[in-house]
Amino acid sequence: MTDEVGFGPSLSAEPSSSSAPLAEELGRALHGLRRRKGMTGEALGQAVGVSQAKISKIERGVLKPSLLDVEKIVLALDGSKDELHEFVALATQVQTAGARPRGPRRGPANQHDYAEAEGRAQLIRNFEPIAIPGLMQISEYTRRVINAFHAVDIGEDQSKWADTAAMVTLRAQRQERLYDRAKTFEFIIMESVLSNRFVTPGYMLAQVDRIEQVAKLPNVTVRVVPATAQLGIPPIHGFHLFDDDMVITESLDATVSQDRRSVDFYTHFFESYREIADADLTDVLERHKHMYAALALPRLD
Repeated sequence: MTDEVGFGPSLSAEPSSSSAPLAEELGRALHGLRRRKGMTGEALGQAVGVSQAKISKIERGVLKPSLLDVEKIVLALDGSKDELHEFVALATQVQTAGARPRGPRRGPANQHDYAEAEGRAQLIRNFEPIAIPGLMQISEYTRRVINAFHAVDIGEDQSKWADTAAMVTLRAQRQERLYDRAKTFEFIIMESVLSNRFVTPGYMLAQVDRIEQVAKLPNVTVRVVPATAQLGIPPIHGFHLFDDDMVITESLDATVSQDRRSVDFYTHFFESYREIADADLTDVLERHKHMYAALALPRLD
């Protein structure tokens, strides 16, 4: 469930010649924000978990920071919401300015892969058998899932709370794309997704309401596979299709594939589940709303 968790390899690298001016502009802007905050490069590095040398290289434009690096830096410097959006947008330009057209690719994916693919694609299709799709998650749902991953991975989550906050913010920014009418989103979820509780009943009530609101957007379709449906291929894991060019299959270490065979297979899988899924969400959402509303009421012992 990499989209839900957001882990994967860093995208930091030296900027290419075409992205160098943008990297320098980003570096100057981050330097100015740090000076305004009155924080040293060493203190900033400690706050975001990187070396002072890396901060210096980013500010001088000789190192291309990942989107997560930029998120963490702006948050550590108490940047405003508008500044956060501005810096992340500039960082995205830095990442993509020198990118070469990619041929068929296969390998691990992270949040930046999702963000980049969502930015390029006009049709985004997402199948989820276990958790609420990332683009429809409320922030507390995202936070609990990420913290649970840390708790299993390193035995606790508190030391990673800053990372979690940055990932939650990045997820919220990605969700803004749902309101871009030039893009079409199709979600198919198993009904069991609505019953899998990663947060408390009160938050699950808010989460179901969020799904209902997203489904009302003119460029979004949400379908639910009812628990009574006769299934075809076992829905072992979720996946995302971006146009007819790329599929990201989800696991704790997701894989991005651009080979035609993989894309075609998951396209056929998606279409087969679309046939048994219901686009009328009224009954199933109301049923789960009532359930979580009842569970959220204080108990009278």
